[in-house]
Amino acid sequence: MGAVKNMVRGVIVTAVYVTTTIIIPMYTFSLIRDYTGAFLEFSEQDYATIVFWLTAFGVLICGCAFFTYSSPKQSIRRGVFALIQIIVNCLYIWSYKFSGATELIFSFQMGDQSGFVALNLQQMILVYMGVYFLTIVLKIYDIIDFIINREKIREDRMKA
Repeated sequence: MGAVKNMVRGVIVTAVYVTTTIIIPMYTFSLIRDYTGAFLEFSEQDYATIVFWLTAFGVLICGCAFFTYSSPKQSIRRGVFALIQIIVNCLYIWSYKFSGATELIFSFQMGDQSGFVALNLQQMILVYMGVYFLTIVLKIYDIIDFIINREKIREDRMKA
């Protein structure tokens, strides 16, 4: 029964990751691109690049999430896939910066008045990268702990 429970948990978490890493960002960028009240200063090629990288890394994150959450708790496999998932999450966040998604410039024209609003989120990306670095250190510690205490973890699983 435990294997079926793990697989169901893996599918549910994967569905959540699909929603948060692929569907919501694509919907958000399509809304920004299609907004008619302001002119967004990036080309169709920029939009295609953003969507490509978000989708590519989003699919990788979803795959890693499935293998992470369908693995038994405190297993070496779960620890390794969790570490890989965190690294892919870092690449996903970094892809926002290099695809141009963190620098949005809206130009407005109202009669004879014009202006622009610039939204630069690059510093926020660096803060996220710092948090992810600490998470990578924690996941490495977890893997080492799972390897060292492998026999004790197996004994505890047999008792339960």
